[in-house]
Amino acid sequence: MEDNKFPREISLCLSGGAAKGAFHLGVISVLQAHNIKIKAVSGTSIGALIGASLASGNSADDILEMLKSKEFKSIFKFHFTKASIYKIDMQNTFIKKLVNKSTFEELDIPFELAMTNIDSAEVIYKNSGDRLHEYILASCAIAPIIGAVEIDRALYVDGGITDNFPVESLKKYPYKILGINLYPFIPERPDSILQWIKKIVFIAWQKPNLSKQNLCDFYISSNSLIDINMFSFKDIDKAYRLGRKEMEKFLSQELL
Repeated sequence: MEDNKFPREISLCLSGGAAKGAFHLGVISVLQAHNIKIKAVSGTSIGALIGASLASGNSADDILEMLKSKEFKSIFKFHFTKASIYKIDMQNTFIKKLVNKSTFEELDIPFELAMTNIDSAEVIYKNSGDRLHEYILASCAIAPIIGAVEIDRALYVDGGITDNFPVESLKKYPYKILGINLYPFIPERPDSILQWIKKIVFIAWQKPNLSKQNLCDFYISSNSLIDINMFSFKDIDKAYRLGRKEMEKFLSQELL
């Protein structure tokens, strides 16, 4: 690889961000169009779902169409309780279409996800074994919107609570790392109590993840992601187009 060119093989870290995750797919579609090979991937929440589907051999455009389908939405059932509004249907078979492998070892490339053990308040990383689909769904359980997932008597929720940018595991591979973060930091000063609350919560939650930018060789985000509703799939095409635009601009600067 020449120093002034983007590498032909990379590792990929995908943050969480619910419906904003279509931005990931826009970026990946451009990588695939340029025949840039993804050799390892890590992810949290929607990043884990997309990463696992990618690692099982699906293209970005195929994943996008699956995420827009009624079948995907059927995984999340309305189930209003004291603890949550929706629950994950662990028996739903559509996850097997999104990720058509049963174990981590069967995936085409190495893959690791992060999820949160709510009982111990620990981040749990998984990259092996035969509970692949269960762990993916657990990583997507955005509590309290989506109820926790029980696996072997332990309760798991969204990995983004404890690690929304699990890049460290990719350092062991001999590839440059591209990190995609769906939560950009916008340095604007708050001018209301509500904006102050949002800013403080964001800093407390995302500061560790933002500092991980330094672990990446390449890093992509966009201030326009703030306009994408993470809990609505109405903007999914908008997020996808934004991801494509940002990656195309990035590659033009990196002199493919």
